[in-house]
Amino acid sequence: MGRVNFTAGRISNFTLPAGAEQAFLWDSNTKTLAVRATARAKAYIFQSRFNGKSLRVTIGSIKDWSIDRARGEARRLQTLIDQNQDPRQVAAASIAAAEETRETAAAESRRKVVTVAEAWAAYLAHHEKRWGARHLQDHQNLSQAGGKTKKRGDGLTVAGVLWPLLSMRMADITAAVLIDWQSKEAETRANNARQGFEMFRAFWRWCATRDEYRAIVDTDAVEDTDVRAEVPSRKSKKFDVLQRAQLPAWFAAVRGLGNPVISTYLQGLILTGARREELAGLRWEDVDFKWGSIWVKDKVAEEGRKIPLTPYLATLLLDLKRRNDTPPPKDRILHGKRIENDITNWQPSPWVFSSKGAAAGRIAEPRITHNRALSVAGLSHVTLHGLRRTFASLAEWVEMPRGVVAQIMGHAPNATAERHYITRPLELLAVWHGKYEAWTLEQAGIEFKQPDKQEQPRLQEVA
Repeated sequence: MGRVNFTAGRISNFTLPAGAEQAFLWDSNTKTLAVRATARAKAYIFQSRFNGKSLRVTIGSIKDWSIDRARGEARRLQTLIDQNQDPRQVAAASIAAAEETRETAAAESRRKVVTVAEAWAAYLAHHEKRWGARHLQDHQNLSQAGGKTKKRGDGLTVAGVLWPLLSMRMADITAAVLIDWQSKEAETRANNARQGFEMFRAFWRWCATRDEYRAIVDTDAVEDTDVRAEVPSRKSKKFDVLQRAQLPAWFAAVRGLGNPVISTYLQGLILTGARREELAGLRWEDVDFKWGSIWVKDKVAEEGRKIPLTPYLATLLLDLKRRNDTPPPKDRILHGKRIENDITNWQPSPWVFSSKGAAAGRIAEPRITHNRALSVAGLSHVTLHGLRRTFASLAEWVEMPRGVVAQIMGHAPNATAERHYITRPLELLAVWHGKYEAWTLEQAGIEFKQPDKQEQPRLQEVA
């Protein structure tokens, strides 16, 4: 078919011949413009040559484009070719620019609404399965809103050190904001302020790697030298340990506590070097009196670790076991009235260090009692983790091999031989662990006679 002057009637009457896949009606007014008919629809197309090759571009449906607009678009495309520009590349660049503009506008709009708390929640959710329970709990504690009733004691919980930042928009976090935040928090809780900044810096760096937050965060804010200068320095932990000469006073104060559960727990920390939660979470099923072992839930090894149950600690745990397995009396006196105990539904606690007042059924915060014992003993502050350091430090007095110390404490092996070749049996660990316990008791002035073979059945009666 030859060229015709496009009119609405001619385009409407133009149809696809029978058996053909497509047909073209060319405009006599604009040589590069045609209407292409297919079985599905009719559309305007532009066809010309670029760099010696045929080039065809679909302009649009005849329903959406008028004849004059289609002619104008065809002339514009030909002008691009005359300027040695490929219309397809120009169109792609235009789409990309529009998309970039849209994304920039969306990012700017998001900057105005996204809060630090929203990103922080995503950060914790992302790492929940990668972190240990204690590490995750530390992040939650330092970012809590506060204002809730305390589980232990009176009053309300205090907002975490990170909470002032979480209540802000991400776009508002600058170096100046962080400096002001650090200076205020360091006045009353310097250690938490330092720890909180370390957590926030790791979080902020993570945000900088995420598509949804990368355009919002000021990554230089947490690296600013003035901000880091405001962060309280980490206090040395080398003094967070008991010295040999302090053992008599410490043991006397701890053994004098009115609560045998807390007393045994604190002595257990210094005699085993276990982490506070490892020992607090001990169940009776984890204690083997017959074979003299304790199964500790380890944060390093998923399956846990088995450590020796030394003689003195075994006697302390036996006493707790008897107390735990003894049912309460038939009745008790409360406010001058005799109250009958529910002996029928009574069951012994599965926890070694049980606590009736704790929600979990086991001790939750032994730190308070330990601080009181330190005060009675006239000793400077030592943390519960400091008792773990004490174990590692005092072990050198009996020349306990470092590998044995690490295996008992649950430290990850740091040498090839330790990781792949050396497996120390429990009996070997017990030899050195027993020496350590005996030496520690001697330094503490505690007279303890280890049970001989005739007395062993007495220790096994609860096995």
